[in-house]
Amino acid sequence: MSGRRSGRTVPREERTRRRRTHARVCVSCRRVRPKAEMARVVRTAEGAVVDHEGRVSGRGAYVCHDPACMALARRRLRTALRAPQADVDALVRELERVDG
Repeated sequence: MSGRRSGRTVPREERTRRRRTHARVCVSCRRVRPKAEMARVVRTAEGAVVDHEGRVSGRGAYVCHDPACMALARRRLRTALRAPQADVDALVRELERVDG
């Protein structure tokens, strides 16, 4: 038996690779959206920051750019990041400034 799996071969032009879109869940509204459409918030050892590039290490959470999600984000980000309320309030203000 040869190394072929089936007798039919697909021409190279017809073979395409689908690019995977990474999805994340918004911490506020719990909707699944593509990672590129959301803002990542990270709690590091120095404090909480908005991660614009998605490369900061630490405990992270994702928030939609929807203004309604920002209103719920204060309470839920504190829980998700396990951070003090003062850090979360500053983060939400920064997210609103960047998105608005």
